This record gives sequence, C-alpha cells and structure tokens, in this order.
Amino acid sequence: MAKKAFSTTMNGETLKALKLYAVKQERTLNDVLEEATVAYLEQKEAQDPDAALFIRRANEPLADCLAAIERRISKIKKHRA
Repeated sequence: MAKKAFSTTMNGETLKALKLYAVKQERTLNDVLEEATVAYLEQKEAQDPDAALFIRRANEPLADCLAAIERRISKIKKHRA
C-alpha cells in the first residue's frame, strides 16, 4: 500500500526521544513510528477483537471500512440495550 501523509501532535519530550532514537539507529523518524505503530496494533489485536477487524480491513476501500465500523458500533449498542 502507498504511504500516506498525516499530521499529529505529541508531547515534546516524547517526540525528542523518538528523534534521538531514530538518529542513533540511523533510521528515519517515520520508520521508527511505523514500526512502533505496527507493534502496538499487533499487541492490541491479541486483546481486542475490534483491533483485529480494523487490521484486516486496512486493505479495503475506506467506504467499506467505515460501513463495517458503523455496523460494529450498531451491534455493540444493541447488545448494551
């Protein structure tokens, strides 16, 4: 899948630590963040069935993903009612 740009904010000290780590490892900040994100999703996948669903749907068109999320939320709401 093609890389996509996004923007976020985070604690300045955390960002600085990530940048320093990336430099020490002779890697880009993007590579470090992507690796950390993949590890985070894999950890969550083992704990949360929704995370597993989102990971599987990541290769699908966005409209299909949003429809699946809406169906899942609807199912959760019905279950809670």
